[in-house]
Amino acid sequence: MSIWNQVGGAASAGRRKLALWALCAVLPILSLSYQVVAKEIAQVLGQTPFGLAWIAQLVHLPWALLLLAIEIASFAAWMTALSQMKLSAAFPMSAVSYVLIIVTSWTLFGEPASAQQVIGGAIILTGIWLIGRSEPEAVAPP
Repeated sequence: MSIWNQVGGAASAGRRKLALWALCAVLPILSLSYQVVAKEIAQVLGQTPFGLAWIAQLVHLPWALLLLAIEIASFAAWMTALSQMKLSAAFPMSAVSYVLIIVTSWTLFGEPASAQQVIGGAIILTGIWLIGRSEPEAVAPP
């Protein structure tokens, strides 16, 4: 039995639809969070050559625990999405993270955003809109 089937009745259809859309919104945010934390770790470890000293420094970083927690949350959210939606409906939402990362790297890290990146981001968002014009479709119950 899925998490969606635990709530019965016609009123649950609206909640189910809202939950699926919320899940689609959370996935790119988790992906963005993962990349931001990974960048923070990379900045700290940037001067340390890869090896045992690098690994020892990594395991003592609070950022590393946060990265692991985000990865676990991302895995759980993605498995939930895939168990409830068709892959063709769920996967395009993950591409939103590409655009979020361009914006975040520009605002948070001061990295330049080229015209090509902005145009590419607009193309990605247009593609997601075209692919996802329909609602996320649920997987048929077994």
